Amino acid sequence: MAFRIEVAVIWRSPNWLWALLVLPLLAAAMIAWARDRKRAGAAYADPRLIDLTPPRRVRTLRVVAALLAVLATGLGIVAMARPARGVDGKETRSTIMLAIDTSKSMTKTDIAPTRLAAGVDAARRFLEAAPKEAAIGFVAFANNAVVRASPVTDRDVVSRALDDLPITEGTAIGDAVLASLSAIQGSGALAQVPETAETSPARILLLTDGANSAGSSPLDAAARAAELRVPIYTVLLGNDPGRPDELSPSETLSTLATQTSGVFTQSTSTQDLSRVFEDIGVSLASVQRFDELTVWVVLAAILLLLLAAGALAASELRSRPIAARAM
Repeated sequence: MAFRIEVAVIWRSPNWLWALLVLPLLAAAMIAWARDRKRAGAAYADPRLIDLTPPRRVRTLRVVAALLAVLATGLGIVAMARPARGVDGKETRSTIMLAIDTSKSMTKTDIAPTRLAAGVDAARRFLEAAPKEAAIGFVAFANNAVVRASPVTDRDVVSRALDDLPITEGTAIGDAVLASLSAIQGSGALAQVPETAETSPARILLLTDGANSAGSSPLDAAARAAELRVPIYTVLLGNDPGRPDELSPSETLSTLATQTSGVFTQSTSTQDLSRVFEDIGVSLASVQRFDELTVWVVLAAILLLLLAAGALAASELRSRPIAARAM
């Protein structure tokens, strides 16, 4: 797989770079300390016994050691800013959860042959369009939500889970989102919460035709998904008005998508639904990834510290004969 490498460095924690302003103060403090040490030596030492002026080579080694120490400190600060190199190209999202409504209203035939059958067919097309390396799971929901397939790369497992779906009353959209999040976490895809939804290794693709009528609040579920940085792609089938005591289906699904940095779409035909699923499957494969450079910066800082220690040790060895001659 080929990647186009960007030269620019991306800072994952850029606020740490402000600490670099301390380096000039550190250098000034070291210079002041060296001058005070020299004045103290001149005031309290007997120049007839001790040569207070070390050779030029010794002074040079000490200056080099100090400069290396300051540079190592600077690299340590740079490492805290987490430098990374952006790499553009195709990379697989690790986990995608399909959540499909199996309530009784999904048996309507305004989308041939039925809403549910069209949704299942679109889901199978999605399995073909999504990246082969991506783990895909499946949640069926009506009056509650059931994980029928945990995230796997084996498409046959998910395809079999789409067979013979039970039809019951109710639409538990919030429960479907929470069950999908639990399955994603169980797969290990969210071992670390991503910094943004755009860089998240997980997605939820939710398909329904109605307003929430059972279980958890969709808004609470959206807040949890946003907290975990998991975008929700919502697809509304048909144009049912929903329940008078709840947000309309379009309002509910658009809110889920907006709050989680996902995408909301509405489909009123089999062809449109298939196209939406295929487009989402293809789009999930294109992302930007980052190659962390922090470890290399840390190694460079350690190397500079070792060189500084070596230069300081060499200066001490060369300064010993001065005292010996004075004796």
